[in-house]
Amino acid sequence: MTRNRYAQTPMRAAAILCALIQIDCTTSEQPYSITGGYTFARDFEGERRVLRIEPSSERLATCIETSLPAGTSSSWKRALLAPAMHQALIDLLFDETRLPSYQADLDAVEESGTFICSPRPSQPDFCYMPELVVTGDVPKVWVKVASKPTPRLVRSPLRFGLQKHVSLSNQGRELVEAFLDAHHACWDPED
Repeated sequence: MTRNRYAQTPMRAAAILCALIQIDCTTSEQPYSITGGYTFARDFEGERRVLRIEPSSERLATCIETSLPAGTSSSWKRALLAPAMHQALIDLLFDETRLPSYQADLDAVEESGTFICSPRPSQPDFCYMPELVVTGDVPKVWVKVASKPTPRLVRSPLRFGLQKHVSLSNQGRELVEAFLDAHHACWDPED
């Protein structure tokens, strides 16, 4: 019994520490996700822009733009993307020659993950990570496993940091810009 009690003490201390870190700060909401397609969710400067696309030739896109923290009252818009715009976004996502640059961008996020917190009157502050997250059946990327010196392939969301002190690769910036162009075409199709 004594051994069991001492084994639980570090776990309890870790749980208490995690709870204390969250006091007076609501952490970032999880990006919108989708099954069977791709979701680009950008949290930056107090707003969230989300674009959902399918890899098929349908070119249908759904999008939303809302302030953070995101409310449930925001409505989604639907639009058909231009064939070249839709194909360019898919090509940027799956171009294997870009994966090393994307991995460098993902590593930069892990090294400098900085939250931005916005005070809200009479409520806990809301904190979010300025980033673009791509979810769905994203390409396999190299990640290093701490316990093994060799990298292995895994499927994971792609997270591109948008903090001022993070320098994205040219390829990462191109993907972010292509997403924003496609989002704009969905959100304001008359422009």
